[in-house]
Amino acid sequence: MKIDIYKEGGLVIITLTGRLDISHVHNLEMVFYKQIEKSPSTIAFMMKDCTYIDSAAIVSFVRFKNITRKNRIDLVCYNLNENVKRIFKIAKMEKFITVLTEEEFLEKYT
Repeated sequence: MKIDIYKEGGLVIITLTGRLDISHVHNLEMVFYKQIEKSPSTIAFMMKDCTYIDSAAIVSFVRFKNITRKNRIDLVCYNLNENVKRIFKIAKMEKFITVLTEEEFLEKYT
């Protein structure tokens, strides 16, 4: 799992590459919490090259949503890989997290 961070103004984009499973969740959470401390207006996860997420990662995303809601920060996942999109759909993640295509994200946040 590779995690890259891009910041522009109040927008933070966290790009995930590879498999996000229980062995990488702690690192992702540490990256996320560091960004929360900076009070961005939006945190976006770009997941085009994230090929898999497991249940531990799903739990982290629900936790991220609760934290961002409390801190009045938008949380968005966009440009999901087809495998991850199916996992999000099975887990009904779109009920908790805004999921956008790349075009929708670019239109709304850039």
